[in-house]
Amino acid sequence: MGIIGDAFGKLFGVIWDVIVWIGSLIKLLFQGLVDILIAFFQVIYQLIEGVLYLIYMIGVLAVKFFFVLFEALSVLWALVVGFGRSLGSIAYTPRSSGGHGYSSMIGDLFDHASIFQLDSFAVILSFGIWFGTAVAAIKLISSIRVGGD
Repeated sequence: MGIIGDAFGKLFGVIWDVIVWIGSLIKLLFQGLVDILIAFFQVIYQLIEGVLYLIYMIGVLAVKFFFVLFEALSVLWALVVGFGRSLGSIAYTPRSSGGHGYSSMIGDLFDHASIFQLDSFAVILSFGIWFGTAVAAIKLISSIRVGGD
């Protein structure tokens, strides 16, 4: 192209360099504003995230509290039912049960007590065990105060 082509090439090169320089200047001028806006919205986002996490943990705490309360009440109910059954079974005849080893142990106690004619003593002893457990549980539950003292 010659001299005119080189002149236009250099002219468009200079114009492109000016456009790039103006773009970098605009980027430099507005980068601070963009950083401030991003930091502002990050703080708002983190505050919202913190509040939602707090609400979530309050819900988790409430669920765990109700689980603990439910388990404590189920233990107390089992104690009341066992105490009632002990009171109702003054004429206890031991039989095997399929859940735990205590019934078979009490059955062995009754078998050995019948040899020495201590059946009534074994019934009174089992009643005393349940009664002592019930009294201890009631004392324990009544000693728990709301304030923790």
